[in-house]
Amino acid sequence: MIREAKLDDFKYVFPILNQIFDEMDLETIKQIPEEQFYQLMELGFRDPKFTFGYKHIWVAADNRDKPIGILDMYSYEDQEAGSHDEIKKYQPQLGISKDFTIFTDDEALVNEWYIDSLAVDPKFWGQGIATSLLSIVPKVAAAHGYKLISLNVDKENTRAKRLYDHLNFKTVSEMTIGDRVYDHMILQ
Repeated sequence: MIREAKLDDFKYVFPILNQIFDEMDLETIKQIPEEQFYQLMELGFRDPKFTFGYKHIWVAADNRDKPIGILDMYSYEDQEAGSHDEIKKYQPQLGISKDFTIFTDDEALVNEWYIDSLAVDPKFWGQGIATSLLSIVPKVAAAHGYKLISLNVDKENTRAKRLYDHLNFKTVSEMTIGDRVYDHMILQ
């Protein structure tokens, strides 16, 4: 079942989402102890304006309603309004300077509905969960007034690149996020 994330989903969403953070190997995240990063992301998850807040996340849930896959998406306008920086207001609660920026790079371009993160619990890989999650994107984007759907895929993630190619995403440019180069893809 595909549904919008709920506040009590965080304990399931974070380990799935964290696979992406681990792969990205961001220096800013490495500067924060794991438990502190978990607590910070949990506070952010409760904030509907935060990039990784529950209002931006959809989940694939198993028959017990436990999330086993996640999709995080938002608009270019959300990004420009500071959705990445919403987490800064929680940082002092955990002893992190409010001036410290964790998510430094903008990823969506003008007029785009942006798929920030797509991940599935590895125990469920190969079962079509990512494809099912992606199937809702056009409808959600249209409901928010968007036709142009984009994502970035790490050039080294051939498994994800094959999926996006199969679903008719086309590479239109490259983008550097952190210290890695990504293909910026648009749904045709």
